[in-house]
Amino acid sequence: MSTSLPDDFDADKAARLAKTRRWAQGVLIALVCVYLATHLPDDPPMWVRLIRHMAEAGMIGGMADWFAVEALFRHPFGLKIPHTALLPRNQKRAAESVGQFFNSYFLDPASISARVAEMAPARRAAEWLVNADNAALVAKPLTQALTVAMQPKDGVTLPKGLRQEIRSAVGSDEFTSALVTAMGPMLEKGLDGPFLNDTLKQVSAALDGNRGKVLEIVQDNSRWWAPTQVDKGVSNLLVDGVLGVIEDLQDPKSDLRRDFEGGLTGFLAAVSENGALQRAVHEGKAGFVASEAFDATLEDMLALLRTRLADGMADGPEAGEAIAVALHRFADKLLSEPETLARFEAQLTTTAETAVVELREPISGYVTDVIGGWDAQTLSQRFEQEVGPDLQFIRINGAVLGTLIGGVLFFVGRALEAL
Repeated sequence: MSTSLPDDFDADKAARLAKTRRWAQGVLIALVCVYLATHLPDDPPMWVRLIRHMAEAGMIGGMADWFAVEALFRHPFGLKIPHTALLPRNQKRAAESVGQFFNSYFLDPASISARVAEMAPARRAAEWLVNADNAALVAKPLTQALTVAMQPKDGVTLPKGLRQEIRSAVGSDEFTSALVTAMGPMLEKGLDGPFLNDTLKQVSAALDGNRGKVLEIVQDNSRWWAPTQVDKGVSNLLVDGVLGVIEDLQDPKSDLRRDFEGGLTGFLAAVSENGALQRAVHEGKAGFVASEAFDATLEDMLALLRTRLADGMADGPEAGEAIAVALHRFADKLLSEPETLARFEAQLTTTAETAVVELREPISGYVTDVIGGWDAQTLSQRFEQEVGPDLQFIRINGAVLGTLIGGVLFFVGRALEAL
């Protein structure tokens, strides 16, 4: 993989590296000057010889550390000495090591989930979004994205996996129980009021318009000797009686209507308690979920949802304001309900851990490919820019430590000569 990188590096980091390098070079040059100065007297006193030994040891320490630092990134003095320019010569291995290090210590799922839990992102986001201005700030780009995403498109279907998940959820016993629980009040409301009155009107009109059919039924079941006029009177009496009952049922204040509604409520409760309603819903739902009509319904619902949302987005700022209000209310709900917030935080933590498990290999592989794709000069420059200042301080420390050791060895040598 070849990765092109800009040649301009961080100016602040480059300036810091140059500064520490000048300090290290200055210390080494100062030691050289001191060492040379101690050779000026023909017969120097002991304290001058002490300083000479200390400067000499400091020069050796500084030069040794300079060689070690240079050998990491390049050939010292341009000489291709073995085991120098270590980073450029071992670029592939270094890239693999950095990628593996990144994989093992930065992309560990347990560490990531612990850090996400420690950060409490849901609580922080809720505290930020509970401010109406912040919610509006998020709602604006979100509205723009939804406007594009919700544009109706021909041939757009639900993914197979998502469709199967919906089918499984709708077909579950939990969904059936929830549906049956909701159906009782729905049926009571639906069968009451205008629906029941309209139904009774239709029945009344059907009976009144089919008096001839009722007469035929009466004649078929009456005695042969009964006159037709009698049968006709009986049939009209029956129809008028039923129509009277229906008319009484249509009066919301009548005793018959109240008794009917009470009986209806009792009936719905009974079929719900004995499981008849649940069995009917389950059987009907099972057949519908297994049919092709279920898939077609899902597609129609998706198309309708996309169209409605797209129309709402196109109406103007109202959609964005609605999204902002929804975000604000959701944030307020999280902050006011600790249990909901805790569940949301736990879900985010689990999602982060799952994402790391799925992505850790591609991410570490990307790091390896990027480092392996740099040219040798870029590789050395980038690493030296990051760790070079610390390495230059190692040179300074080596020179100082060498100077101190030189002083100690000088006194040790004088002590041994005195024995």
